[in-house]
Amino acid sequence: MSASATQRERRRTPRAQGSIPVMVVTMRGPMPAKLKDLSLTGCRILCSDLPKFALSVRISVTAYGLELRAEQRWRRGEESGWRFIYNDPEQERLKDIIFNEISKRQNAETIEQPYRPGGR
Repeated sequence: MSASATQRERRRTPRAQGSIPVMVVTMRGPMPAKLKDLSLTGCRILCSDLPKFALSVRISVTAYGLELRAEQRWRRGEESGWRFIYNDPEQERLKDIIFNEISKRQNAETIEQPYRPGGR
């Protein structure tokens, strides 16, 4: 088992895994990125063009018409972790996005599983 797998999980909220296209809006302007996982408290983003000084940004989830302010918590190469700063209505919309993304993944996993006669 890897060292990271043996470490205690620090996340307090469920995460939706995936690859959702987003725009990261910095002082330099908008930059295309991929949202790799998402929770009520934050997200992990893959962005090759993110400037080193981008500590506070707006993350636009264009597919859902939601834009959230976020603060950078960590960065490793092209990946970075962000903590959301939002109001109550934005939090409710974020809950809907997470539910939709988790539901899509579960449906895809169900569809991809082969049929086994007799439940075996």
